[in-house]
Amino acid sequence: MKKFIIKINFNDIDLNDSEVLKIFEFADTTGIFQFESSGMRAFLKRLKPSSFEDIFAAIALYRPSAAQNIEPYIKRKYGKEKVTYIDSSLESILRNTYGIMVYQEQVMQVANIYAGYSLGEADILRRAMSKKKMSLLADEEDKFITKSKEKGHNVESSKEIFNLVLKFALYGFNRSHSVAYSLIAYKLAYFKVYYKEVFYSNLLSNVIGYTSKMNEYIMEVRSKNIKIEKPDINISINRYVVVDGIIYAPFSIISFVGGVSTDQIIEARENGEFIDIYDAFSRLAAKGVSKRIFEFLIYAQVFRRFNYKVRTLIENLDELYNYAILAKELDPSFVMKPILEGNDEFSESYMLEKEKELFGLYLTQHPVSSYLNVNPDIIKINEIEKYQNKRIKSLIFVEKIKSIKTKRGEDMAFITGSDETGSCEFTLFPRVYKIYPIIERGMIMKIDGRVEKRFADLQIIINNLIILNGDKYE
Repeated sequence: MKKFIIKINFNDIDLNDSEVLKIFEFADTTGIFQFESSGMRAFLKRLKPSSFEDIFAAIALYRPSAAQNIEPYIKRKYGKEKVTYIDSSLESILRNTYGIMVYQEQVMQVANIYAGYSLGEADILRRAMSKKKMSLLADEEDKFITKSKEKGHNVESSKEIFNLVLKFALYGFNRSHSVAYSLIAYKLAYFKVYYKEVFYSNLLSNVIGYTSKMNEYIMEVRSKNIKIEKPDINISINRYVVVDGIIYAPFSIISFVGGVSTDQIIEARENGEFIDIYDAFSRLAAKGVSKRIFEFLIYAQVFRRFNYKVRTLIENLDELYNYAILAKELDPSFVMKPILEGNDEFSESYMLEKEKELFGLYLTQHPVSSYLNVNPDIIKINEIEKYQNKRIKSLIFVEKIKSIKTKRGEDMAFITGSDETGSCEFTLFPRVYKIYPIIERGMIMKIDGRVEKRFADLQIIINNLIILNGDKYE
């Protein structure tokens, strides 16, 4: 087994790496510090950052009171609005932000270059601004205009620039903070591009215990064609790990298998890997793993490397546990190993139910996966953005459904559906909903619908659907 060990000098990272910048350009920012929210992603899709400068400008601009500058910033970046300066002396200060004041440091530079403030005086102005001391800022107006006149500037322009500074006091952000935040975000994006498995294993480890967030990240892992495996008795620990390019889940995400049991498993493995199911049971029982925990471990398929069906191990659990208890008290060589007999494996639907029950989500295979081979015309959810205002066919698992009454008293419904790449909202208007009124969570459906934008999000308006399964997962 090859573990992922790398050494990186962050000082050597190119801050304008085109592949890393694409993370921000296409708003592929799941797990990226400061850039993960839906609002920020919508902003990034419009801004399309093309440099590190754009990235830290985005942090400063994406503030409630600074949002007024987002539209002109984007227009000026793409030449849809002329870049202008109240005075030519401001060009060297505001060129990189297209003539728009974005940072507190720019205020200091304006005061220094335009009005002749010393750097100390300019910093006093900045601090008054950052603390929103409007009365103090207003008192500065006479000083600013007087010093500007001494520099040869006219009163009207000086007043206009000071009013701009005064207005900026409401939303100014520190450039150095923006850069520091952006460096963290950029380094994360660098890992996301060049060391995907390491990035996602650490991202997932940080959300253990938060099922909805873990589910979101796991769907993205699948969409990146990265293999993620259930816990393995000889590999897993208390966090996600990467071995041979595969991410292995920790024991601790299995329901009822907490930190104590995880520590017992890891301690039992300290003298080497388990060689077979008997060795595993005897050494684990010796460290205090209970019969009930063994049951959860079996259903979680942590012993799969020993090539026994889950059903076989469950049906022989009593014999295996009794063997383990005897082996703990005696030399294992004196204890007869039970012969494990079993029938066919549990059904796929039952195993999926158990997976959802134990992990709180579908860890390695989504319920729709087995239907994809016979439905080659399917567009996956992570691809629907390419089909805006077009009809597509999608294959989904119904996560939840909400029915409402329209103003006319007609029934319609909203469905949250998912596939192995993500989730999306699906809308059933009254005309279609009355044809398919019995839709429940757990159904797998093939949908024919139109991709439309609703506010900042995409949804699919259902024209017709086919229910592919009769089973419902609780």
